[in-house]
Amino acid sequence: MVSFDGILVQICEQFSKKMGERITPDQVGFESVKLAREEIDYKGIDMASLPEWVLVHMFICGDWSGYAVVNLKQTKLYGLGTFYFGDELFSNEGGK
Repeated sequence: MVSFDGILVQICEQFSKKMGERITPDQVGFESVKLAREEIDYKGIDMASLPEWVLVHMFICGDWSGYAVVNLKQTKLYGLGTFYFGDELFSNEGGK
């Protein structure tokens, strides 16, 4: 099982490193959405490995954002990362 709380802790750790200060879960906004595989276009995530539907947890703290892509049962994590507002987040392939 991939727990949301465990993902949030990992995102806070990444935000803390990037921002140079300790970030706690109560400082992070989040939203989770169910998306079709074709709607996912994050760099570093192999589209072929994704099931038809995934759950994407999105996080924000200051000018930083983060994401985690998991299957609907939340038993497998396909990708997790952070990016700065304005960074190139999506692949060059575009949506299919």
